[in-house]
Amino acid sequence: MIKKIILVFAFISIALGSFSANLSKDNMIINLNDNTWITNQIAEKIKNIGSYMYNIKIKDAMSNSINISDYDVTMNIFTNTKENITIAFGYFDGGGFSYSEESGETADWVEKFAVKTLETLSIQRFLYGENWDVLQITFWEGVDEYPVFQNNKLYLVSDRYIGNREIYIFDFKEGTQEKIPLEYSAEYFPDISPNDEYLTFQTTLFGKWDIVLYNLETKEIQRISPPDKNAYSPYFYDNTLILFTMDEDTGQWTEVWIYDLYYDKLEKLTESKDLLKFRPTKWDGNKISFYGVDHQTASMNVYFVDEENSISPLIAQPNNQTDNWSNGSELLVYSEFNGTYFSIYEYDNGEKRNLSSMLTNDCFYPTYSADKKYVFFTNYYSESDIFVINREKIKVNR
Repeated sequence: MIKKIILVFAFISIALGSFSANLSKDNMIINLNDNTWITNQIAEKIKNIGSYMYNIKIKDAMSNSINISDYDVTMNIFTNTKENITIAFGYFDGGGFSYSEESGETADWVEKFAVKTLETLSIQRFLYGENWDVLQITFWEGVDEYPVFQNNKLYLVSDRYIGNREIYIFDFKEGTQEKIPLEYSAEYFPDISPNDEYLTFQTTLFGKWDIVLYNLETKEIQRISPPDKNAYSPYFYDNTLILFTMDEDTGQWTEVWIYDLYYDKLEKLTESKDLLKFRPTKWDGNKISFYGVDHQTASMNVYFVDEENSISPLIAQPNNQTDNWSNGSELLVYSEFNGTYFSIYEYDNGEKRNLSSMLTNDCFYPTYSADKKYVFFTNYYSESDIFVINREKIKVNR
C-alpha cells in the first residue's frame, strides 16, 4: 500500500478524463496600480491559478471605474520600485487582506507570490468572510493533501517549492507557514493531538512505511511502529493513544493497532484476515471506524469495531467508500464513489448526505473542524488542493 488503495481505481480517472467543476465561482477584480512587468505577471498568474475558484478580471486602476458591488473580491497590486517591495491588498464582504514581500525578478518568484497572495486571501475569508459555502484554501500547482484543522492551524502535506512531500503548518491567526524539514522522506496522514503537543504521521524516514511521533516543542521524532512491519494512517484517539493499521507477517492484510505513548506499549485491536484495513478513527463514543478492502471482491466499505473488538459493516453499499474520519461524535465523513467520481459524504445516525455535490471532481481525505462547522478535504481537479466546506451553510441551503 504505497499511498492508498484508491490506486486500484486509477483506470476510472483515465477513462472519464477531467471534469469541470459545477462550483458557482466568485468574481474577482484585480486593479493594477502600475504597469511594471512584475505586477502584470503576478496578475496573470493569479488569474491562471485562481481560475477554479474565481472568475477574474484584470484592469488598469487608472481606467474607467467599475461597479465594485459586482465583485466578491477586489484586489490591488502595486510595486514600490524605490523600496523594492511588491504588495497585494484588497477586501471582500466581511474583511480585508494584505500580502507583501521584497520584489523578485523570476517566474518562480512570481508564482510563489501569487500562491501566497491567494492563500492569504482565502485564510482571511475563512476567518472573517460572510458569503461563502465552499472555499479553496491552497493554490500551489502541485500536491496539497491530507488536511487536519485544529485551533486555527491547518496541518497538511505539500510538495511545494522542492518537490518533496513534507508536512506544513498554516497558522491562520498569525498568517505564517512553516514545515517539518524532512526533505529526504515522504510524509502522509498527519494528525494533531487534542492538546496540541504532538503530531503523528506516516513516513518513509526509516526506509519503509512507519508511524512516528513528533514533539512540536522539542522537534524530536520517535518511531512508534515496529522496525519490521509497514504501518499506515495514524490517528490520535486521545492525548496519549494513537490508532493506526499495520501489515501482518505475510503482508497480505492489515490490522488495527493502538499505541499508548505514556506506557510505550502496542496492542492489536482486530483479528480479521479478510480485510485490508486503513484510516482507523474514533467514532460514536468509543467505537472505531475504518475503511476496509475486501480480498475477494476488492470493494471498499466503511466498517466499525465495537467495544468487544467485533467488526461490523457500517456503510456497506454497492458504491465504494474510503477515507472515513470522525472525532468521536456520531458524525462521520468519508468519500464515496457515485459512478463517475468520489464525493464527500456525511453519515449521521443511518442517514448520509452529499456535502460536495457542487464539485464534479474526485474529493478525498475529509476531516471535521473541532466544532464540526467545517469539513476540510482534498479536491483533485487538474491538481490537488485543500478545500473547506461551511457545513452549516450547506445544510441550510438544502
